[in-house]
Amino acid sequence: MHTTETLGNALREQLSGEVWTEPGQLERLTRDQSIYRIAPLVAVLPRDPVDVVAAVRFCREAGVPLTCRGGGSGTAGAALGRGVVMVFPRQGAMSALRLYDGGNGIPFAEGEPGVLHDDLQAALAEHGRFLPADPSSGSMCLLGGNVATKASGPHALRHGSIDRYLESLEFVTAAGEVVDTARPETIPGYLVDGMGELVREIRSRPADLATLARRRGRKIASGYNLFPFLDQDEPGRLLAGLLTGSVGTLGVVTKARLRSEARAEGLAALLLFFADLPVAGAAVQVLLGTSPAAIEIMNARTVDMVRQVRPGLAADVPPGTAHMLLAEFVGPTCREQAAAAEAAVRAAGLQPAQPAALVTGTEEVERLWKLRKALLPVVRGFSRELRPFSIVNDVGVPPAHLAAFIADIQGIFADLGLVAAIYGHAGSGNLHLRPLFDVGRKDLPSLLERTADRVYECVFRYDGTITAEHGMGPIRAPYLRQEWGDSLYATMRRVKQLFDPANVLNPGTMFSERPILADAYLA
Repeated sequence: MHTTETLGNALREQLSGEVWTEPGQLERLTRDQSIYRIAPLVAVLPRDPVDVVAAVRFCREAGVPLTCRGGGSGTAGAALGRGVVMVFPRQGAMSALRLYDGGNGIPFAEGEPGVLHDDLQAALAEHGRFLPADPSSGSMCLLGGNVATKASGPHALRHGSIDRYLESLEFVTAAGEVVDTARPETIPGYLVDGMGELVREIRSRPADLATLARRRGRKIASGYNLFPFLDQDEPGRLLAGLLTGSVGTLGVVTKARLRSEARAEGLAALLLFFADLPVAGAAVQVLLGTSPAAIEIMNARTVDMVRQVRPGLAADVPPGTAHMLLAEFVGPTCREQAAAAEAAVRAAGLQPAQPAALVTGTEEVERLWKLRKALLPVVRGFSRELRPFSIVNDVGVPPAHLAAFIADIQGIFADLGLVAAIYGHAGSGNLHLRPLFDVGRKDLPSLLERTADRVYECVFRYDGTITAEHGMGPIRAPYLRQEWGDSLYATMRRVKQLFDPANVLNPGTMFSERPILADAYLA
């Protein structure tokens, strides 16, 4: 039987970094942005990759679960664990960041897991560059977590998720081996052989190939990233793909090397307002034909919350009650593109409820993005009695089905007696659903379960995903098989067996049959 004291003493003998065992230290690691509260036995803050190797090997030999934690911004509970939690704090020992020449003088970034996302963007911005995978939680999320959750953000519409910009990864396997995907000689033979076998099997199954091909290119962060298995054979690329979105269940990322993009000159945002939310969803389809860089949606409830809590952020939003679309255009013709987009929406017969607003200039448009990025903290802190529990907060459907999906979701919430903040990256079909739950209800647990069941049933009806960008965790794991089907789900289980046969790394995060409220804290 392992205890905090015995584990802490043993780990201090193995590591040069910090080992936390005091209740006050561990208490801060019992929560993230999910509904769960889970207390670890011990926390370790590695000084370097040598410490990571030592901790991984110790946990495997001792049979103690190991969970990695970055900024604690996750909404699915993936950063919480009962055994050893490995913490990579911002500005900690493993938060080094450097820019290097990726070719032709173009700056690429190499960062350790503790690098703050916004710090990475600031470093690139000094060279007129940026990382298009730009999650709204950039002020608190860290690079290790961005890779682990296959982060993307609003500009995934044009640029895709972080895996598209990943040059290579350095990680520690569950056996304690250090692998650099850019150096084939570091890749263990059992991983090369095992992935090769999986490639051959997947490509021999027409139904699975069709599923992966149909869903490729969509914003999906559920399960393991099997899309590279369609046409990639290089072990390093397959490894980088699998580790991206694996939420710490296949290995511990210690370094990521990322490409960057040049910032385009010219920026404009078109704000459109609609009396009916499904009509706003239909307008998204029209806007997609006008080459926007991003399309965001906010229902009237969400906009009203911002007005009440952070009125200064809503200064660019005209008064009135309506559902809002924000379409961003970049480049020298951005104003003309925005005007053409508004005309296209009107020509399609989707009449806005009030005049559109055009915002131009970098500073002005960035002020709108501050409004967008403030939504989650505003919604979370809006009321002590009505809580937006993270139950179904990151669903995605093909954009062609967005309007119908929104109509169905509104019907589900009405049937359950719930009012919801609905917002998200509409251009990618990615919605953040935040129904508000009365914490005083005696049937709150069963209501939460009914909400998840009914929403995901609707998601699957449209070939959607349980998580488009926030990643897996115990809140979603029981629904993974329903999304991918028995065959691909079994393949994902084989991936886990190949990389972590002892199930030491973050167990219960990718695969679980436990009730989603098993460790919930609903106060």
